[in-house]
Amino acid sequence: MTGREELYTNLQKPQIPALDGVRMIAVFLVIFYHFGFAAVPGARGVMMFFVLSGFLITWLLLKEHEKTGTISLKGFYRRRTLRIFPAFYAFWLGIVALRLATSTAVPWGQAWSSFFYVSNYYSALNHHPENIFSHTWSLAVEEQFYLLWPVLFLACRQNLRLMTSLLIGIMVCGTIHRTLLAYVFGVDQSYVYSAFDTRIDQLLTGCLLAVVLKRRALPRFWQAACGHQAAPLVTILAFIVLMVAGRAFVPRYRDVLGFTLEPLLIAVFLAQVVALSKTRAWSWLNIAPVRFLGRISYSLYLYQQLTLYPVKRVLQDYPTAVQLLVALAVTIIVASLSYYVIERPFLQWKHRPSVPRAIPEPALV
Repeated sequence: MTGREELYTNLQKPQIPALDGVRMIAVFLVIFYHFGFAAVPGARGVMMFFVLSGFLITWLLLKEHEKTGTISLKGFYRRRTLRIFPAFYAFWLGIVALRLATSTAVPWGQAWSSFFYVSNYYSALNHHPENIFSHTWSLAVEEQFYLLWPVLFLACRQNLRLMTSLLIGIMVCGTIHRTLLAYVFGVDQSYVYSAFDTRIDQLLTGCLLAVVLKRRALPRFWQAACGHQAAPLVTILAFIVLMVAGRAFVPRYRDVLGFTLEPLLIAVFLAQVVALSKTRAWSWLNIAPVRFLGRISYSLYLYQQLTLYPVKRVLQDYPTAVQLLVALAVTIIVASLSYYVIERPFLQWKHRPSVPRAIPEPALV
């Protein structure tokens, strides 16, 4: 079986292989960056989540439409509510209660904006303040995407060629929009980094990947891209070269070209590891510990800013390696508790027989 055929075959499985491993990679890029390793591209971990979420949500909608001939918006929003809100609001209430109990200041502006899923614009308009709720900006971007994309998908679900053109058109407009903001109006990078209108095309890149694969378009490209287990390494190398060269030669590269080109390479990488998930080089993405860390990635993302800094303070006299190992252990334990006590019980409601099951829905970050 060729790499392209493996890709199409694996996409039809109830559990698409390798994607939990991609979630793990993404969340640990964020964790390592927030721990203090500035050279780690933590922002690219968030970008990976955006592309992955766009892809999985769209693939879910495509399979639902294929099975039923329509899309249940009520069912979609019900599943999203059960997936997202319980763990988030438990986190939110826990943080506020802990801060009030210990007479620690609550950053109420960021707290309330995160409560209503608009903290991305709070961050965008306030130079991305750093606090216990600051990382919720990306959750707001994804929630705003979930509110809008299913409606647009429903409107053009019968014509995937039209949907492809529409997605490409919006993505091009997104690049033009960021270019004008950065080079003409001199808008601060904190706005471009956090706002929905400047990040939406990264989620739409994942949507485009799903639609292109559903149409089985670009067969020669996918055959070449997925034909050898070394191919994802070429994509990773291209990503690194683009990122380094862009920083060196293009003013505000990340805010303009980076947010356009890098998600495309991430999308190719996603398809490659799905296709090559049985090969020796990439089968590690499917081993049990990696899959578990991918499954709890939402809670890992929620709690990492709560756990990392206190551990570093307590162990400041110990080597960095000890601090990191203990911080990772504490973060995983807290995230596991959140997953088993809060997330998983609500996920059982999400997967009742009355709710269509196409594929597992994505972990949100």
